[in-house]
Amino acid sequence: MALSTLPFPSLIERVLQDLTNGRCVSLIGLSNTGKSTFMRALAGPQAGERYHRLRGKPGLLIYVDCNRAVAISAQAFYEVVLRSLLENLEGRVPATLVEKVRQHHEAVTEAENAFTASLAFNLALTELCEGLEQDLLLLLDEFDEIYTSLEERALLNMRALRDRFRDRLAYVVATLRTLPQLRHQEVEDEFAELFSRFIYALPPLRDKEADELLKGLKLKGLTAARRAVCLRLAGGHPGLLVALAQALAGLPKDWQGDLEAMARGAPGARVECLKIWSQLHQEEQAALTSLALDVQAGLPPKTLQVLERLGLVRAGRLFSPVFESFVARRGRGARVAEEGVYLDPDSGDVWVDGVRIPVLTDLEFRLLNLLYERRDKLTDKYRIVTGVWGEEYLGDVDDARVEKLVSRLRSKIEPDPANPRYLITQRGRGYKLLSTPRGG
Repeated sequence: MALSTLPFPSLIERVLQDLTNGRCVSLIGLSNTGKSTFMRALAGPQAGERYHRLRGKPGLLIYVDCNRAVAISAQAFYEVVLRSLLENLEGRVPATLVEKVRQHHEAVTEAENAFTASLAFNLALTELCEGLEQDLLLLLDEFDEIYTSLEERALLNMRALRDRFRDRLAYVVATLRTLPQLRHQEVEDEFAELFSRFIYALPPLRDKEADELLKGLKLKGLTAARRAVCLRLAGGHPGLLVALAQALAGLPKDWQGDLEAMARGAPGARVECLKIWSQLHQEEQAALTSLALDVQAGLPPKTLQVLERLGLVRAGRLFSPVFESFVARRGRGARVAEEGVYLDPDSGDVWVDGVRIPVLTDLEFRLLNLLYERRDKLTDKYRIVTGVWGEEYLGDVDDARVEKLVSRLRSKIEPDPANPRYLITQRGRGYKLLSTPRGG
Protein backbone atom coordinates (compact mmCIF):
# COMPACT_ATOMS: atom_id res chain seq x y z
CA MET A 1 0.00 0.00 0.00
CA ALA A 2 1.32 3.47 -0.92
CA LEU A 3 2.53 5.95 1.69
CA SER A 4 -0.03 8.41 0.28
CA THR A 5 -2.67 6.59 2.32
CA LEU A 6 -0.84 7.54 5.56
CA PRO A 7 -1.03 10.92 7.33
CA PHE A 8 1.71 13.40 6.37
CA PRO A 9 2.98 11.12 3.54
CA SER A 10 5.65 13.50 2.21
CA LEU A 11 7.17 13.96 5.68
CA ILE A 12 7.08 10.22 6.36
CA GLU A 13 8.94 9.69 3.10
CA ARG A 14 11.54 12.30 4.03
CA VAL A 15 12.07 10.81 7.50
CA LEU A 16 12.40 7.30 6.06
CA GLN A 17 14.98 8.58 3.59
CA ASP A 18 16.98 10.03 6.47
CA LEU A 19 16.72 6.86 8.54
CA THR A 20 17.85 4.62 5.71
CA ASN A 21 20.85 6.91 5.32
CA GLY A 22 21.78 6.31 8.95
CA ARG A 23 20.53 9.58 10.45
CA CYS A 24 18.61 10.36 13.62
CA VAL A 25 15.56 12.60 13.24
CA SER A 26 13.79 15.13 15.48
CA LEU A 27 10.10 15.92 14.95
CA ILE A 28 8.63 19.01 16.61
CA GLY A 29 5.10 20.34 16.92
CA LEU A 30 2.59 21.67 19.41
CA SER A 31 0.25 19.23 21.14
CA ASN A 32 -2.77 18.00 19.18
CA THR A 33 -1.03 18.65 15.87
CA GLY A 34 -0.65 14.95 15.09
CA LYS A 35 2.83 14.02 16.35
CA SER A 36 1.64 10.76 17.91
CA THR A 37 -0.40 9.92 14.81
CA PHE A 38 2.72 10.46 12.71
CA MET A 39 4.95 8.38 14.97
CA ARG A 40 2.47 5.49 15.10
CA ALA A 41 2.17 5.55 11.31
CA LEU A 42 5.97 5.50 11.07
CA ALA A 43 5.94 2.31 13.15
CA GLY A 44 3.28 0.70 10.94
CA PRO A 45 3.67 -1.97 8.25
CA GLN A 46 3.46 0.41 5.28
CA ALA A 47 6.35 2.54 6.52
CA GLY A 48 8.23 -0.65 7.39
CA GLU A 49 7.87 -1.97 3.86
CA ARG A 50 9.05 1.34 2.43
CA TYR A 51 12.06 1.34 4.75
CA HIS A 52 12.95 -2.18 3.55
CA ARG A 53 12.82 -1.10 -0.09
CA LEU A 54 14.90 2.02 0.49
CA ARG A 55 17.47 0.37 2.75
CA GLY A 56 17.69 -3.03 1.09
CA LYS A 57 17.21 -4.70 4.48
CA PRO A 58 14.34 -4.72 6.98
CA GLY A 59 14.09 -2.45 9.98
CA LEU A 60 12.29 -2.78 13.28
CA LEU A 61 10.53 0.57 13.79
CA ILE A 62 9.45 0.43 17.43
CA TYR A 63 6.98 2.99 18.79
CA VAL A 64 7.72 4.05 22.39
CA ASP A 65 5.15 6.20 24.21
CA CYS A 66 7.23 7.87 26.92
CA ASN A 67 4.04 8.86 28.75
CA ARG A 68 3.79 5.20 29.74
CA ALA A 69 6.91 5.51 31.89
CA VAL A 70 5.98 4.87 35.51
CA ALA A 71 8.20 7.75 36.68
CA ILE A 72 10.34 10.54 35.27
CA SER A 73 13.74 8.92 35.63
CA ALA A 74 16.39 7.13 33.62
CA GLN A 75 15.35 3.77 35.06
CA ALA A 76 11.70 4.32 34.12
CA PHE A 77 12.76 5.42 30.63
CA TYR A 78 14.88 2.30 30.12
CA GLU A 79 11.98 0.16 31.36
CA VAL A 80 9.40 1.62 28.98
CA VAL A 81 11.74 1.26 26.01
CA LEU A 82 12.39 -2.41 26.75
CA ARG A 83 8.70 -3.01 27.49
CA SER A 84 7.79 -1.51 24.10
CA LEU A 85 10.37 -3.73 22.44
CA LEU A 86 8.98 -6.87 24.08
CA GLU A 87 5.47 -5.94 22.94
CA ASN A 88 6.66 -5.79 19.35
CA LEU A 89 9.41 -8.43 19.04
CA GLU A 90 7.32 -11.59 19.48
CA GLY A 91 7.16 -13.44 16.17
CA ARG A 92 9.49 -10.99 14.46
CA VAL A 93 12.83 -12.10 15.92
CA PRO A 94 14.16 -15.43 17.29
CA ALA A 95 12.54 -16.53 20.55
CA THR A 96 15.95 -16.81 22.24
CA LEU A 97 16.59 -13.12 21.57
CA VAL A 98 13.18 -12.15 22.94
CA GLU A 99 13.94 -14.12 26.11
CA LYS A 100 17.25 -12.29 26.58
CA VAL A 101 15.51 -8.92 26.26
CA ARG A 102 12.88 -10.08 28.76
CA GLN A 103 15.58 -10.97 31.26
CA HIS A 104 17.24 -7.58 30.84
CA HIS A 105 13.85 -5.89 31.22
CA GLU A 106 13.36 -7.67 34.54
CA ALA A 107 16.83 -6.55 35.59
CA VAL A 108 15.99 -2.93 34.79
CA THR A 109 12.70 -3.20 36.70
CA GLU A 110 14.39 -4.68 39.77
CA ALA A 111 17.52 -2.49 39.67
CA GLU A 112 18.31 -0.74 42.92
CA ASN A 113 20.15 2.15 41.29
CA ALA A 114 20.50 3.98 37.98
CA PHE A 115 23.87 2.39 37.21
CA THR A 116 22.52 -1.17 37.39
CA ALA A 117 19.50 -0.20 35.28
CA SER A 118 21.75 1.44 32.70
CA LEU A 119 23.93 -1.67 32.49
CA ALA A 120 20.92 -3.94 31.88
CA PHE A 121 19.53 -1.55 29.26
CA ASN A 122 22.88 -1.44 27.44
CA LEU A 123 23.09 -5.22 27.43
CA ALA A 124 19.56 -5.51 26.00
CA LEU A 125 20.24 -3.12 23.11
CA THR A 126 23.65 -4.67 22.51
CA GLU A 127 22.10 -8.16 22.29
CA LEU A 128 19.52 -6.86 19.83
CA CYS A 129 21.89 -4.90 17.61
CA GLU A 130 24.35 -7.80 17.44
CA GLY A 131 21.71 -10.54 17.11
CA LEU A 132 19.25 -8.95 14.68
CA GLU A 133 19.51 -9.24 10.93
CA GLN A 134 17.67 -5.95 10.62
CA ASP A 135 18.06 -2.38 11.83
CA LEU A 136 16.61 -1.16 15.12
CA LEU A 137 14.87 2.22 15.09
CA LEU A 138 13.42 3.57 18.33
CA LEU A 139 10.60 6.08 17.85
CA LEU A 140 10.46 8.05 21.11
CA ASP A 141 7.11 9.85 21.31
CA GLU A 142 6.14 12.34 24.06
CA PHE A 143 9.85 12.61 24.84
CA ASP A 144 9.77 16.15 26.29
CA GLU A 145 9.49 15.52 30.03
CA ILE A 146 11.79 12.50 30.02
CA TYR A 147 14.47 14.36 28.08
CA THR A 148 14.43 17.47 30.26
CA SER A 149 14.79 15.38 33.42
CA LEU A 150 17.41 12.84 32.30
CA GLU A 151 20.87 13.30 33.74
CA GLU A 152 23.70 13.89 31.31
CA ARG A 153 25.07 10.41 32.07
CA ALA A 154 21.90 8.78 30.72
CA LEU A 155 22.00 10.89 27.57
CA LEU A 156 25.67 10.06 27.04
CA ASN A 157 24.71 6.41 27.39
CA MET A 158 22.15 6.76 24.58
CA ARG A 159 24.73 8.55 22.45
CA ALA A 160 27.36 5.88 23.10
CA LEU A 161 24.99 3.11 21.99
CA ARG A 162 24.22 5.01 18.81
CA ASP A 163 27.94 5.59 18.10
CA ARG A 164 28.73 1.93 18.68
CA PHE A 165 25.97 0.65 16.39
CA ARG A 166 25.78 3.54 13.97
CA ASP A 167 24.88 1.28 11.03
CA ARG A 168 22.14 -0.60 12.95
CA LEU A 169 20.60 1.76 15.53
CA ALA A 170 18.85 5.12 15.11
CA TYR A 171 16.42 7.31 17.05
CA VAL A 172 13.42 9.46 16.13
CA VAL A 173 12.22 11.83 18.86
CA ALA A 174 8.94 13.77 18.93
CA THR A 175 8.83 16.85 21.15
CA LEU A 176 7.10 20.20 21.49
CA ARG A 177 10.31 22.13 20.78
CA THR A 178 13.86 21.35 19.70
CA LEU A 179 15.97 19.45 22.22
CA PRO A 180 18.31 22.37 23.08
CA GLN A 181 15.28 24.60 23.69
CA LEU A 182 13.79 22.05 26.07
CA ARG A 183 16.93 22.09 28.23
CA HIS A 184 17.48 25.84 27.72
CA GLN A 185 20.83 25.28 26.04
CA GLU A 186 22.58 27.55 23.57
CA VAL A 187 24.56 24.60 22.19
CA GLU A 188 23.42 20.99 21.71
CA ASP A 189 24.56 18.39 24.20
CA GLU A 190 26.10 15.25 22.73
CA PHE A 191 22.73 13.50 22.47
CA ALA A 192 20.93 16.49 20.89
CA GLU A 193 23.81 16.82 18.42
CA LEU A 194 22.61 13.60 16.76
CA PHE A 195 19.51 15.43 15.51
CA SER A 196 20.84 18.92 14.83
CA ARG A 197 20.68 18.76 11.02
CA PHE A 198 17.51 16.71 10.70
CA ILE A 199 14.75 18.60 12.52
CA TYR A 200 11.31 18.72 10.97
CA ALA A 201 8.24 20.66 12.02
CA LEU A 202 4.98 18.80 11.66
CA PRO A 203 3.11 20.36 8.72
CA PRO A 204 -0.57 21.31 8.81
CA LEU A 205 -3.03 18.80 7.45
CA ARG A 206 -3.71 19.21 3.76
CA ASP A 207 -7.38 19.60 2.78
CA LYS A 208 -7.59 15.99 1.66
CA GLU A 209 -6.03 14.72 4.91
CA ALA A 210 -8.27 16.98 7.00
CA ASP A 211 -11.34 15.78 5.11
CA GLU A 212 -10.34 12.15 5.72
CA LEU A 213 -9.96 12.91 9.43
CA LEU A 214 -13.46 14.40 9.54
CA LYS A 215 -14.95 11.43 7.73
CA GLY A 216 -13.24 9.10 10.19
CA LEU A 217 -15.05 10.83 13.08
CA LYS A 218 -18.37 9.56 11.66
CA LEU A 219 -20.33 12.49 13.04
CA LYS A 220 -23.87 12.17 11.65
CA GLY A 221 -24.67 15.87 11.90
CA LEU A 222 -21.57 16.99 10.00
CA THR A 223 -23.06 17.95 6.64
CA ALA A 224 -20.97 18.96 3.63
CA ALA A 225 -21.58 22.64 4.37
CA ARG A 226 -20.56 22.24 8.01
CA ARG A 227 -17.50 20.21 7.04
CA ALA A 228 -16.42 23.00 4.66
CA VAL A 229 -16.62 25.55 7.50
CA CYS A 230 -14.46 23.32 9.71
CA LEU A 231 -11.83 22.95 7.00
CA ARG A 232 -11.71 26.69 6.37
CA LEU A 233 -11.46 27.70 10.02
CA ALA A 234 -9.14 25.02 11.44
CA GLY A 235 -6.13 25.90 9.31
CA GLY A 236 -5.03 22.26 9.17
CA HIS A 237 -4.72 21.90 12.96
CA PRO A 238 -6.10 18.44 13.88
CA GLY A 239 -7.17 19.29 17.43
CA LEU A 240 -8.97 22.46 16.38
CA LEU A 241 -10.53 20.66 13.41
CA VAL A 242 -12.04 17.99 15.66
CA ALA A 243 -13.31 20.57 18.17
CA LEU A 244 -15.03 22.56 15.42
CA ALA A 245 -16.52 19.44 13.86
CA GLN A 246 -17.97 18.23 17.15
CA ALA A 247 -19.54 21.64 17.78
CA LEU A 248 -21.19 21.91 14.37
CA ALA A 249 -22.26 18.27 14.22
CA GLY A 250 -24.21 18.77 17.45
CA LEU A 251 -26.48 21.44 15.92
CA PRO A 252 -30.06 20.51 14.98
CA LYS A 253 -30.50 19.36 11.38
CA ASP A 254 -32.70 22.34 10.55
CA TRP A 255 -30.43 24.93 12.19
CA GLN A 256 -30.36 28.07 10.01
CA GLY A 257 -27.94 30.30 11.90
CA ASP A 258 -24.45 31.53 10.96
CA LEU A 259 -22.29 28.38 10.95
CA GLU A 260 -19.02 30.28 11.02
CA ALA A 261 -20.05 32.46 13.96
CA MET A 262 -21.27 29.38 15.82
CA ALA A 263 -17.99 27.57 15.19
CA ARG A 264 -15.88 30.52 16.31
CA GLY A 265 -17.74 30.69 19.61
CA ALA A 266 -17.78 26.95 20.34
CA PRO A 267 -16.45 26.16 23.83
CA GLY A 268 -14.39 23.24 22.51
CA ALA A 269 -12.67 25.52 19.98
CA ARG A 270 -11.85 28.04 22.72
CA VAL A 271 -10.40 25.26 24.87
CA GLU A 272 -8.22 24.12 21.96
CA CYS A 273 -7.01 27.67 21.38
CA LEU A 274 -6.17 27.97 25.07
CA LYS A 275 -4.15 24.76 24.88
CA ILE A 276 -2.10 26.19 22.03
CA TRP A 277 -1.68 29.52 23.83
CA SER A 278 -0.55 27.93 27.08
CA GLN A 279 2.36 26.17 25.32
CA LEU A 280 3.90 29.43 24.10
CA HIS A 281 6.55 31.60 25.67
CA GLN A 282 5.57 35.11 26.74
CA GLU A 283 7.49 36.76 23.91
CA GLU A 284 5.79 34.45 21.38
CA GLN A 285 2.39 35.36 22.80
CA ALA A 286 3.27 39.05 22.51
CA ALA A 287 4.36 38.64 18.89
CA LEU A 288 1.17 36.78 17.95
CA THR A 289 -0.94 39.42 19.69
CA SER A 290 0.80 42.16 17.76
CA LEU A 291 0.20 40.34 14.48
CA ALA A 292 -3.45 39.55 15.28
CA LEU A 293 -4.23 43.18 16.11
CA ASP A 294 -2.30 44.59 13.14
CA VAL A 295 -1.54 42.34 10.20
CA GLN A 296 1.00 44.90 8.96
CA ALA A 297 2.99 44.63 12.18
CA GLY A 298 6.53 43.57 11.49
CA LEU A 299 8.05 40.81 13.60
CA PRO A 300 11.77 40.21 14.17
CA PRO A 301 12.99 37.60 11.65
CA LYS A 302 14.07 35.16 14.37
CA THR A 303 10.69 35.35 16.15
CA LEU A 304 8.85 34.97 12.87
CA GLN A 305 10.95 31.91 12.02
CA VAL A 306 10.08 30.26 15.37
CA LEU A 307 6.36 30.95 14.93
CA GLU A 308 6.44 29.61 11.38
CA ARG A 309 8.27 26.47 12.51
CA LEU A 310 5.57 25.93 15.15
CA GLY A 311 2.96 26.25 12.41
CA LEU A 312 1.34 29.31 14.01
CA VAL A 313 2.11 31.80 11.23
CA ARG A 314 1.82 31.23 7.50
CA ALA A 315 2.32 33.85 4.81
CA GLY A 316 2.40 36.57 7.46
CA ARG A 317 -0.95 35.63 9.07
CA LEU A 318 -1.98 33.47 11.99
CA PHE A 319 -2.70 29.93 10.78
CA SER A 320 -6.42 29.88 11.65
CA PRO A 321 -9.14 32.56 11.61
CA VAL A 322 -10.48 31.07 14.86
CA PHE A 323 -7.10 31.27 16.59
CA GLU A 324 -6.49 34.75 15.17
CA SER A 325 -9.80 35.99 16.65
CA PHE A 326 -8.96 34.33 19.95
CA VAL A 327 -5.55 36.05 20.12
CA ALA A 328 -6.99 39.41 19.09
CA ARG A 329 -9.63 39.24 21.83
CA ARG A 330 -6.96 38.50 24.40
CA GLY A 331 -4.90 41.40 23.10
CA ARG A 332 -7.77 43.82 23.53
CA GLY A 333 -8.10 42.60 27.10
CA ALA A 334 -11.08 42.52 29.40
CA ARG A 335 -12.28 44.57 32.32
CA VAL A 336 -12.17 42.23 35.27
CA ALA A 337 -13.64 42.97 38.66
CA GLU A 338 -11.46 42.46 41.69
CA GLU A 339 -14.17 40.34 43.32
CA GLY A 340 -16.33 37.61 41.80
CA VAL A 341 -16.19 35.11 38.95
CA TYR A 342 -15.74 36.57 35.48
CA LEU A 343 -15.91 34.59 32.23
CA ASP A 344 -14.91 36.22 28.95
CA PRO A 345 -17.16 34.45 26.42
CA ASP A 346 -14.96 35.56 23.54
CA SER A 347 -11.52 34.41 24.69
CA GLY A 348 -12.73 31.69 27.05
CA ASP A 349 -10.63 33.13 29.89
CA VAL A 350 -11.92 32.83 33.45
CA TRP A 351 -10.95 35.07 36.39
CA VAL A 352 -11.77 34.60 40.05
CA ASP A 353 -11.24 37.64 42.28
CA GLY A 354 -9.15 39.24 39.56
CA VAL A 355 -6.85 36.24 39.03
CA ARG A 356 -6.95 34.18 35.84
CA ILE A 357 -7.47 30.50 36.61
CA PRO A 358 -5.92 27.50 34.81
CA VAL A 359 -7.39 26.22 31.56
CA LEU A 360 -10.69 24.39 31.95
CA THR A 361 -11.56 21.20 30.10
CA ASP A 362 -14.34 21.35 27.52
CA LEU A 363 -16.96 19.94 29.93
CA GLU A 364 -15.81 22.20 32.78
CA PHE A 365 -16.07 25.24 30.51
CA ARG A 366 -19.52 24.24 29.31
CA LEU A 367 -20.73 23.87 32.89
CA LEU A 368 -19.25 27.19 34.00
CA ASN A 369 -20.65 28.92 30.93
CA LEU A 370 -24.14 27.58 31.73
CA LEU A 371 -23.96 28.60 35.39
CA TYR A 372 -22.44 31.97 34.47
CA GLU A 373 -25.34 32.75 32.13
CA ARG A 374 -27.69 31.92 35.01
CA ARG A 375 -25.81 33.71 37.80
CA ASP A 376 -27.68 33.71 41.12
CA LYS A 377 -30.30 31.36 39.66
CA LEU A 378 -30.76 27.72 40.61
CA THR A 379 -29.73 25.28 37.87
CA ASP A 380 -31.04 21.76 38.29
CA LYS A 381 -29.32 18.59 37.14
CA TYR A 382 -31.67 18.13 34.17
CA ARG A 383 -30.66 21.50 32.77
CA ILE A 384 -26.98 20.74 33.43
CA VAL A 385 -27.09 17.42 31.57
CA THR A 386 -28.90 18.88 28.55
CA GLY A 387 -26.79 22.04 28.52
CA VAL A 388 -23.39 20.42 29.06
CA TRP A 389 -23.64 16.96 27.49
CA GLY A 390 -26.76 17.27 25.32
CA GLU A 391 -30.29 15.87 25.43
CA GLU A 392 -29.17 12.55 23.96
CA TYR A 393 -27.20 11.88 27.16
CA LEU A 394 -30.15 12.22 29.54
CA GLY A 395 -30.26 8.48 30.19
CA ASP A 396 -26.50 8.06 30.42
CA VAL A 397 -25.31 10.81 32.76
CA ASP A 398 -26.20 10.01 36.37
CA ASP A 399 -26.13 12.24 39.45
CA ALA A 400 -22.66 11.01 40.46
CA ARG A 401 -21.19 12.09 37.12
CA VAL A 402 -22.73 15.56 37.43
CA GLU A 403 -21.45 15.88 40.99
CA LYS A 404 -17.97 14.83 39.92
CA LEU A 405 -17.90 17.48 37.18
CA VAL A 406 -19.12 20.15 39.63
CA SER A 407 -16.41 19.05 42.06
CA ARG A 408 -13.70 19.36 39.40
CA LEU A 409 -14.88 22.85 38.43
CA ARG A 410 -15.12 23.88 42.07
CA SER A 411 -11.53 22.76 42.66
CA LYS A 412 -10.39 25.23 40.00
CA ILE A 413 -12.46 28.28 40.86
CA GLU A 414 -12.67 28.05 44.64
CA PRO A 415 -9.69 28.85 46.92
CA ASP A 416 -11.16 26.37 49.43
CA PRO A 417 -13.36 23.86 47.56
CA ALA A 418 -14.55 22.36 50.86
CA ASN A 419 -16.05 25.76 51.77
CA PRO A 420 -17.20 27.23 48.44
CA ARG A 421 -17.87 30.95 48.15
CA TYR A 422 -19.24 31.06 44.60
CA LEU A 423 -20.31 27.62 43.33
CA ILE A 424 -22.79 26.39 45.92
CA THR A 425 -24.96 23.30 46.17
CA GLN A 426 -28.62 23.36 47.13
CA ARG A 427 -29.03 19.76 48.17
CA GLY A 428 -31.65 17.88 46.20
CA ARG A 429 -32.34 20.88 43.96
CA GLY A 430 -29.21 21.77 42.01
CA TYR A 431 -26.39 24.31 41.85
CA LYS A 432 -25.97 28.07 41.77
CA LEU A 433 -23.10 30.37 40.77
CA LEU A 434 -23.16 33.50 42.94
CA SER A 435 -22.26 36.90 41.53
CA THR A 436 -20.89 37.96 44.92
CA PRO A 437 -19.14 35.65 47.39
CA ARG A 438 -21.28 33.92 49.98
CA GLY A 439 -20.92 35.77 53.25
CA GLY A 440 -19.50 38.78 51.42
